Amino acid sequence: MPTLFFNTSTLAYDFQNRYHQHISLEFANCADMQLTAQFELLTGLKINKQISIATRSEQEFFIEYGEISKIPFYIYANHNWNSVTVLWKSKSGRIYKLEDTYIDCDDIEFWFEELDVALIHRQMFPNIKLPFKLKDLSFELVVTRINMDATIQLQLKADQLNDAKRIELKIDDFIAGFNEKSEKKDRIHGVIHNWKTRIEGDKMIYDIDLGSTGPYFFKKLLPELSKMDHFIKVELC
Repeated sequence: MPTLFFNTSTLAYDFQNRYHQHISLEFANCADMQLTAQFELLTGLKINKQISIATRSEQEFFIEYGEISKIPFYIYANHNWNSVTVLWKSKSGRIYKLEDTYIDCDDIEFWFEELDVALIHRQMFPNIKLPFKLKDLSFELVVTRINMDATIQLQLKADQLNDAKRIELKIDDFIAGFNEKSEKKDRIHGVIHNWKTRIEGDKMIYDIDLGSTGPYFFKKLLPELSKMDHFIKVELC
């Protein structure tokens, strides 16, 4: 199965040749496993030959060690090179270094800073709005953009306007249920951090912090909204 680092031995050679820095295979493999899973979760994309991680130029390279350590990379996406920073910390308080060969993958945690999910989607699918397919929705779907801070506008059918608060509660229950199911599986699909709702005319507007879940949330939400059959149009903007 393809991973973000593609080949950790090649990465280690690149570090030595380009930066004169040693990165152990144990460190690289642990980072690769966690970052691959996180990237696929946040973007909804499976790693393929058009997606990988790459080293930056010698002038851009740095390592910062501390309670939170960091190092810069590129995310290669369909012939585009996106700057990103990889950070890590430990539960134990240990400061892991690149060259360490004893790595407890249950102790160390890796994550991305400055991962622009919306940009990567545009690069990978310039003419496609969603990274998954949906069929036979009961409303018109308009995808203007997908951001981690997302806004969803739901235009209610005329005969549903008086039931807006009841419909809002149904959607709130769905989001809470989504989080609960993910929590029970060690946050396998991430969680929604927070959301708020307002009603303007015939529209319900949700402002949602997608948190650690990414576009996967929409893959579950949109069919659920379709089953409710309360809406004329739903716009992700």
